[in-house]
Amino acid sequence: MSKNFYEVVVEGNYHTIYGLFEGYMLGTGKSWHYYFSKKVNIKRDTLSDVLKQWVSLGNKIHHIIIEEELLNGIKNALANQGEKKDLGTAYIKSEKKIKGASFNFEFKAYAKKFADEIKAIISDLPEGISLMDYNPKEKVDKDAKGVELYSPEHEYEFQGKGKVKGTFPEIIDVWEKFEKHPLINPQAIEIEWA
Repeated sequence: MSKNFYEVVVEGNYHTIYGLFEGYMLGTGKSWHYYFSKKVNIKRDTLSDVLKQWVSLGNKIHHIIIEEELLNGIKNALANQGEKKDLGTAYIKSEKKIKGASFNFEFKAYAKKFADEIKAIISDLPEGISLMDYNPKEKVDKDAKGVELYSPEHEYEFQGKGKVKGTFPEIIDVWEKFEKHPLINPQAIEIEWA
């Protein structure tokens, strides 16, 4: 069963918010998924969001992708403690339900070994994730054989681009897997709102 995720905007110190989430999970003995948008390259929707990240508010305003059950638990815990100076329910500025997410990617490899790695990564997508607009091109030119590092022609070339679309938290796992490979360039994750 798929879990519901929300994007929550929280005002406060990063370490205080991080400590609250981790402390709540330790206290309950449960584990949930949450992601600070800056850490997993989630695209900001508005110009004001981008500008806030560039000025000092970027240090105080945090966009967090969070499981619904964890969000409800945090809100209840904050409501039960009353309003304190560092963090309270008033510091949760907004919450929006997420339907899914996607990101575009591109790659280019000049060796069969790396092409095979890329193919393996792209073909190993988890349930809930779909591959769209994927058009890889593989070219072998026997006349260009040799080790010419700066040559305009290569014996082997594998390149392409595509889009990955799906649900949380799977989309984050796929993005991180693509990001770890030096020849795959994943773009920022775009959220689809419910």
